[in-house]
Amino acid sequence: MLMIGHRGAMGCAPENTLLSIHKAIELGADWVEIDVHCVADKLLVIHDETVDRTTNGRGKLIDYSFEELRALDAGLGQRIPTLQEVLEVTVGKVGLNIELKGLGTGKVLTSLLRNTPEAYKNKMLVSSFLMPELEQVVRLNQHVKIGVLAGNNINESIAWATKLKAFSIHIRLQKVTPKWVDRAHDLGLKVYVYTVNKVVQIRRMKELGVDGVFSDYPNRLTS
Repeated sequence: MLMIGHRGAMGCAPENTLLSIHKAIELGADWVEIDVHCVADKLLVIHDETVDRTTNGRGKLIDYSFEELRALDAGLGQRIPTLQEVLEVTVGKVGLNIELKGLGTGKVLTSLLRNTPEAYKNKMLVSSFLMPELEQVVRLNQHVKIGVLAGNNINESIAWATKLKAFSIHIRLQKVTPKWVDRAHDLGLKVYVYTVNKVVQIRRMKELGVDGVFSDYPNRLTS
């Protein structure tokens, strides 16, 4: 079972920062998951549509220029990273799950990947709740591994995963059952579960046979 550091290792360092990603690698994560928004045709690694929760700024991303966003403090003196910076930190060390958070992210990502060395793409997974963004990624680059994020309607998410020929389906911890795990596996889908922070929950996921868990504390898989 893979241990996937959630937004790096957000339980140990400011989320979605290079520090958090380095911490996840240090703690033994197999993969790290990050979130990206599109700003000025560049992909910035941040979860929210606003900067209030994760930086010393206030307001919406769209109200800032790229340079202004990069000048903000994302915690402990960290900047909001670009996807390119994250790729350079993770290549050859850990797999990378890129979650598309905003409109236009799919197109910008596939454009970036056209000029990205194969070594960066070998262990990469692109996921989202936004099916139009995933559709665009598949349309523009059929070689990218796709992960469908499931909300409350897992039936619908599995249907999308089948349509997109996805690699994996990502299910909320509270929704995981043996039935859903078996059904996804029968369709050839990997099952990754979010967000799993307690050791007892991690052990249960292993018993259910899921393929990976997202955790704020990547070292807890071996605890």
